[in-house]
Amino acid sequence: MSETLNTIGAERRRTRDDTVRARPNRPEPADPTPAWRRVLHRWPTILSTWLVVLAAALVAGLLWPPTYQATASMTVTPSAVNPLTGDSGFEEVEMQTEMATMASQRITLRAAALLQDVPVEEADPALAEDLLERLSTTAPDDTQVLRVTVTGDDPNQAAERANALATAYLADRGEDVQTTADDTLKRIDESIAGLERSDDDSSSLRQLREQRTALALIAPTPGRVISEATPPQEPSSAGIPLFVAGGVVGGLVLGALAGAFRERADRSVRRPDRLADGTGSPAVVLNSVDDEDGALELLRRLSQDEDRAVPRPGSRIAVHSALPGQATVVVQALDAVVSSWGGTVEVVDTRTLTDAVGPLGDTDWLGMDDTTPSLLVATVPPRAGAAELAALTDRVDGVVLAVEPRGRLRRFQERFERLSGRGAAVVPAFVVQRQVRPGTDAAPARDAAPARDAAPQHR
Repeated sequence: MSETLNTIGAERRRTRDDTVRARPNRPEPADPTPAWRRVLHRWPTILSTWLVVLAAALVAGLLWPPTYQATASMTVTPSAVNPLTGDSGFEEVEMQTEMATMASQRITLRAAALLQDVPVEEADPALAEDLLERLSTTAPDDTQVLRVTVTGDDPNQAAERANALATAYLADRGEDVQTTADDTLKRIDESIAGLERSDDDSSSLRQLREQRTALALIAPTPGRVISEATPPQEPSSAGIPLFVAGGVVGGLVLGALAGAFRERADRSVRRPDRLADGTGSPAVVLNSVDDEDGALELLRRLSQDEDRAVPRPGSRIAVHSALPGQATVVVQALDAVVSSWGGTVEVVDTRTLTDAVGPLGDTDWLGMDDTTPSLLVATVPPRAGAAELAALTDRVDGVVLAVEPRGRLRRFQERFERLSGRGAAVVPAFVVQRQVRPGTDAAPARDAAPARDAAPQHR
């Protein structure tokens, strides 16, 4: 392993003066995660909200009292013939006026009297008011048909009330028609009597007599019921299927809103995509110390800059995490991969990294022998400040910023922005395993490191 690394370094050393050094290859910015996908990650919130809304809709459907509607239909005829022309043809009825008349207290009070079988003067005003609140009227276009619909808690009661309203309306309209006809006949009779006293047998007298005869022959018919209300067999109110359908749709909508709110209000990292969106850089996922793919990706990201290739003899990186155990997880995962290549990883104290790191072709690099570790790792304590980390970034080849799912996203963003753009590559690492399992040895430490980090060197 070390011979291969020295050979690669020598070739780059010989060609460094003959070619222009390429700019460091930085990772492409991470594409923002679509909003719908971020919301879908909150599927537990969406599912729980959906189940709660669906259960509430089902309970409401079971407890909601059923209501029934009964409709009575009637035709409305004109009041009488035109007393001025004697024309007995029908005139058009203003149905909007008739609908307003039906939905008046005058008609409901009369219907209440019919239902109670008492005179109108003795009818219960409360019943009349209840009828007024429960009725609705419609009239099909281009017809003289009036429909009255009554909503009730009992099907028989709804039908009885609808028929009573239809009867009360026709009776009231019949009285108006009769009164109008009587008044017209009275005026015609007075006109005829005046002409007869003057012995005037003119055409005006003949005309008045014809009008009276025509008017007297026409019965005062206000209309008739063409369809009586019958007790409905099924309730007209929303049933359980409708409540369930509303619960399904409403639950999905509310669940999506709850998921979006939860996603926006969450201050923790939670997922790699949130970490990538927050930093603008793809995050490396390291599930555990045995995650070889995650460790390889971490090394690849640390080697984006050709002048700071990792691992190579003497290369060094810093690992920082809010949890001490997570830094150990990163170190052991890297140690497992580098050791499988025949290299070594050694843990050092941050105070030993006093010199700034130069390019890969430094003269000291070629003088390193096989005993030089392939990778020196300094674990930065969680309490280290941003200034200390920034200074350390100039003295290492790369920095790994590890964070757990429950770590604070805003704090991590600020630290990442503070370190990005400096000398070393800064790689955000999403570490799932919080600490090393008991009984697992940490990566080796140099003799200069504190005693707590001392361990046999991996070869």
